[in-house]
This record gives sequence, structure tokens and C-alpha cells, in this order.
Amino acid sequence: MKKIVFILFLIFILATAWLCAEKPTGMKIWGSNFIDISGYHYFKNGEDSLKFGGMNTFRFNFHNRNKRYGKIEGNFDLIIPFGFTADQFQNLIDQTEESDTLSMPYYPLFVNGNTPILLDIRKLYLSVYLPFADITLGRQIVNYGKGVVFSPIDVFSTIDVANINFERHGSDIAAVKIPFSYLSGLDVVTEFPRKHHEYSSSLRGYFNTFGFDVAVNTIYKHRAKELITGLSFKGDAFFGVYGELVEHFADDLSKKYFEGMLGLDYSIKNTFFFRTEYYYKNSNIQNEWGKHNFYASFQYLINDLMNVSAHVIGSGVGGNDQMLMYSGQFYYNILQNVNLIFYTRYFSFKEDIASAHDLEYAVRVEVKF
Repeated sequence: MKKIVFILFLIFILATAWLCAEKPTGMKIWGSNFIDISGYHYFKNGEDSLKFGGMNTFRFNFHNRNKRYGKIEGNFDLIIPFGFTADQFQNLIDQTEESDTLSMPYYPLFVNGNTPILLDIRKLYLSVYLPFADITLGRQIVNYGKGVVFSPIDVFSTIDVANINFERHGSDIAAVKIPFSYLSGLDVVTEFPRKHHEYSSSLRGYFNTFGFDVAVNTIYKHRAKELITGLSFKGDAFFGVYGELVEHFADDLSKKYFEGMLGLDYSIKNTFFFRTEYYYKNSNIQNEWGKHNFYASFQYLINDLMNVSAHVIGSGVGGNDQMLMYSGQFYYNILQNVNLIFYTRYFSFKEDIASAHDLEYAVRVEVKF
């Protein structure tokens, strides 16, 4: 069955590309192919070892050109890992199958043999624009929060910190969006339930006041029977200021847990960009972050073709589970549709994790179409 799905997917891509090449259509198609070659460095138990891996990702995007009454949009990633990266993916697939869960965002098409082949459907949805509301069905990236890395109000789509661009994975939702004006409206979103996976429904009202974009959110987690209320805001006060304040009500609303995020961003002459975020989480809230967490980034635009950037993410800072990730990137648009990215990441753990590498250095070559 998986092979049939994979073959049909390839036929769809090739047939659509051929139709668009032969005659004008109502579909805009674009994408890229990028390959990451990585070295994973270990400094465990006094030993110095290096393992090599990589990943070939074919990205295919499309949407209809005439979006007056409706829209369809898709974003697919076909992923072929190799080397040590393929071994890591295979271990993740095995763990997912053993635990009988669907937590992994990738659909494994082929898992037999030396190299798994994965499909990540990040978006595939349709929207219908009615006079009084917009209705959306399908897989979409729902971004309620304001944070780049930390966003406690985002229960539908969270970021992937292993991705060098901090991209998000989609959720299967039904949504009704009722606009009151260009700056205010009401959104109702519910997630389709699936096996062993938490699913949520939400009501969100947004508006603008005193130059700040403000949203009030009410979310219900169905399996945990947990109510979440939250306020998010974003505006300018010399610095760009944004944040989220979230309260959790659990155990029949008898217990309350708080989490919050505050972020600042600033730019100088549209050349130097600075950003920092702090995220506090009550220890009773279950996610991958610790009690105190922070993110800081810097980017320098050398010219229109080159830039350098640096990031640091800290989780559980000051605690026994503290983890720090330092990363740096050099981006170069070497040709019109060809990009070259050098990046490195260093990981620091307070507690040793034998399976985790300490240092990664990699190069990405990307060709766009």
C-alpha cells in the first residue's frame, strides 16, 4: 500500500508539472531540491569520533492563481536520508511502531532496506470564501502565537527546532474565520481526532488597539480534558515587543498552571537584526521544554546575496535537565536559483546523553524551480 501511495504521489507531481509546462493553467507551482551533507562529532568518554550523514529533500508547493472565491494549497516534502542520518530516522520509525503512536510527523513510505523514504505533508487544504466567513478544511499550519521559537498558545502547530529554519508541521483541522474588519475577527478551529494523539478545539478573537495586535484565545484539549485560556500581543515600543500569557485549568478546572513568553526584536538600518525570547513553564505542564527557557538570535545582511546569523536556544536553564544549542549559518545565493548554506550546531547537556552528538557541521545545496 505504501508503495502504491508513493508511486501515485510521483505520478501526480510529474503530470502536474507537465501540464503546467505545456499550457497556461490556474495553478502556480514552485519548489526546490536541497541536499544536506552533515558531520556528527562525538566527544564521549574521552573518545573523539565522527559520523557522516545527510538528507535529500524534494519540496513541492502549489496553489491556485484565482483565489477570489476559494483556495487550494499544498506543501509536500519527500525526504531521503542517507548515512548516519538514515540510521537515526530508522530508529525513530522503529520506536514509533513499537509504541503504537502517530507522533512522528513524517509518513514512512519505504522502511525496508538500508534507506527509509519519508513523506511530510505539511499543507494540503482548501478554503471557501463566503460573504460572511472563510471556511477551511484539511492540513494547515495554524499559527496562533507570536513567538519564533517559544509559543505556549500554539497547540496546533509547533516548531521543529532540529530544522535550521525552525519550520512547522501542519495539523488536520476544520476552521471558520469570521472577519469583522481588516484588523479584527473571530476564528473557530477544531482538530480532527486521530489515534493516540491529543486533539484540540479553539475560539480566538483578535483586534488592534493602541498600535498592538491583540488576540484572546480559549482552547480545549479533548483527551486531557484541559481548558486553556491565553492572551497574545505584538506591537512596537521602540523595540518590537510581543508575548503570550497562558493559564491551564486541569482536573475539572480545580488546578491552575501558568506559562508565559516575552519577546523583543530590534533592527538597525535593516542590516542588523536582533531578537530574544524568554519562556517560563510550570513544571506540571507536559512538553519538551524546561521551567526556564530562552532564545536569542543575531543576523547581519552583508548584501542582497549573503548573510550570516547566529542563534542560541536554552531549555531548562539552571535545572538538572539543562540543554543548550548554539548554531551559526552563512547563506550565499551563488546563482539565480541556487543557494549555498553552511551551518554548524553545538549541543551542551548538563546530563550526558550517550546517543546525542556534541557538534554538527553541515553544508546545504539548494536548487529552486
